[in-house]
Amino acid sequence: MADLPSRHPICFSTFPAGSGKFVSCLAFLLLAAYLLVLPISHTIAVRNLAFFLLCGITFWCAWRHRLRLHFPLMTPWLLYGAIAFFSLFHAVSPFWSLGEIKKEIGYGILTLMLTASWVRNIESLEKLILVVIVSNILTITAILHKITAIDPFWQAPFWRVIDGLLLNTGDGKSLYNGVGNLSTYLITTLPFIVAYTFQRLHARHWSGSSLIFLLALNLLALLLTGNRMGLITAIVEIIFASTFIAMQQRGYRIFKTIFIAAVSIILISYLLNSVLSIRSTSSDIRWDIWSWSINDILLHPFHGMGFGRTVMTVANSDFPKEFRLEHAHNMILNKGIQMGIPGMLAFLMLYCSSLFFLWPRRTLHASGSLWVYALAASTMSVGVFMKNMTDDFFVSHNAFLYWTLVGMVLGVLETNRKKATEKNER
Repeated sequence: MADLPSRHPICFSTFPAGSGKFVSCLAFLLLAAYLLVLPISHTIAVRNLAFFLLCGITFWCAWRHRLRLHFPLMTPWLLYGAIAFFSLFHAVSPFWSLGEIKKEIGYGILTLMLTASWVRNIESLEKLILVVIVSNILTITAILHKITAIDPFWQAPFWRVIDGLLLNTGDGKSLYNGVGNLSTYLITTLPFIVAYTFQRLHARHWSGSSLIFLLALNLLALLLTGNRMGLITAIVEIIFASTFIAMQQRGYRIFKTIFIAAVSIILISYLLNSVLSIRSTSSDIRWDIWSWSINDILLHPFHGMGFGRTVMTVANSDFPKEFRLEHAHNMILNKGIQMGIPGMLAFLMLYCSSLFFLWPRRTLHASGSLWVYALAASTMSVGVFMKNMTDDFFVSHNAFLYWTLVGMVLGVLETNRKKATEKNER
């Protein structure tokens, strides 16, 4: 890979030797377009076009220009895929499950590999995080349009505003895929926006203050989803990140970190209490769903019913009649229903492996701000896992966004590791 001067704002800062700047700029634009539209409804055609063109360019560069493909987490991915394929022999609908494997595992692997292969330094990483922020601004704008122009919040009762009904009913909700997808998206992207904001404030850049305002709007959006687990997860993410930061600090900076974290936690706890006063957990049907799901797993403990989040509705017609829902509302239990206990363990291995390799302590002595983004990715991993313990939105575009962000950070970490190894060998 060759270095590209930083004055090229729409190119990766590295590109395959011999391929020229054009390929680097085209690859960057395609990945940026993919990231930009990924959370936005009605953009699947644009998303697929950008994705498959990027696949073609990447494999062409690997063949003709020796672009080194990087496949992070290869062993856990292959184990997870093998167990998913094994479940096809016992699937209630093998061809449908095969399509789900192609979408969730095949595209997931490609997404991770593409981003890890192209994003090789902090400059490229920060350019794409900026794209994530622009996409976030578009999403927040859609929400503000919904609550001001389509369904003015001042005309609705307060309980309807904060229990998710205002955002999840009527015209306009398809702009952000409904409150379940929206809350998952916010939990996924917020750590990176916070990290980028931290970097801008540390550099005393004028955009830092504007990004703080954007964070406040994201918190408002999370409240308006009425998603209890989303708010709880935001608290967990703050505790996780602030604890790590405080452990690396000395003197007054520790108290500064604790103070900021405490204020944020108190604010979100107040918002959570407001939502809980309207949406109590005591009558939540998830307890019954999870009990039903565990019984179904024990009926097929070694192979499950076939890959696919909604396979339970096909395998057991009584389930949707009883609960009027399509799945177990727990990411791990859903894997057990699909692939049995081996599938649950394989998925946990894959997910925990991503957190292990993202762990920011490995990058504390690296130059620049790599540890900040490694911490953001680790925090995101903890948050996404927590969020999907009471639902399962870790599919389709939400999962692709997760693996894209993970791949971006792992690509930079791999470059940093190789540079450190070469330095030690000299």
